Amino acid sequence: MTFRSARDAVLAWFVLLLRSIIDLYMRGFALFWLAPLVLALAVIPEFLQHVAEIQLGMFDSRASAQAVADHPLRWGFGYAKIAGLVLTFLAAARFWWVRKRQERWWDLRTLDWGRFLLGLVLFGSLPLLAELIEPFAGTAAKDVASWVLTFAAMPFLLLMLAGLFGDRGHTFRQMWTRGWPALLILCILVPLAFAPAQILHGYNHGWAFGAHPFLVWVLMIFDSLVVGLLAGLTGTALYLGYAAFAPRDRRARVRDI
Repeated sequence: MTFRSARDAVLAWFVLLLRSIIDLYMRGFALFWLAPLVLALAVIPEFLQHVAEIQLGMFDSRASAQAVADHPLRWGFGYAKIAGLVLTFLAAARFWWVRKRQERWWDLRTLDWGRFLLGLVLFGSLPLLAELIEPFAGTAAKDVASWVLTFAAMPFLLLMLAGLFGDRGHTFRQMWTRGWPALLILCILVPLAFAPAQILHGYNHGWAFGAHPFLVWVLMIFDSLVVGLLAGLTGTALYLGYAAFAPRDRRARVRDI
């Protein structure tokens, strides 16, 4: 590779990154009217947890919040909320991939279950092997091994997404050898999708402590929508990261939303 071709490749990557960031927010907000059922997977469990928290008096004061933070009822809805978030991540990513095809995002028959489960298990479990190193080499070595194994596991995320989308057109070898630029884009997009909404989510709770009951309800309804947006944006980031590796249509950008 010559210096000019390397420079052009880097420039093209930055252009794709910027376009993907714009695409991320345009698509994420568009889910509210294009796929409200996708966001409902996260919004409804979040709102139900807020109903339970209000009934428990969690927002009466910060002291009340600490007192009921570990209440079994709250945690019961919390587990449902976590499941809803994960499902929304996957559903939003899949929605964008199948949108222009004669497929439905909820039709599980079109998934490649072998690729999806293998990628999910290996991406989730490989970094955990670092824990085996700590008893013999110490915490510092474990931390280094954790970073190395997390890096090595990243192509399995592409394999998991390929299974989620039912995309059998790319081998794992291709994901390993030429998937890194797309994975870097994905690693940038996910924090940009998650962090702003998560910060607003935290502020919503802070504003609710000690507020008038009507304002608490308004804030918690709004907060449920914020969590839905957070989940939809994160799923959209997963889609855009995979699309940077295996674009369905290089011309399909913001204008196609």
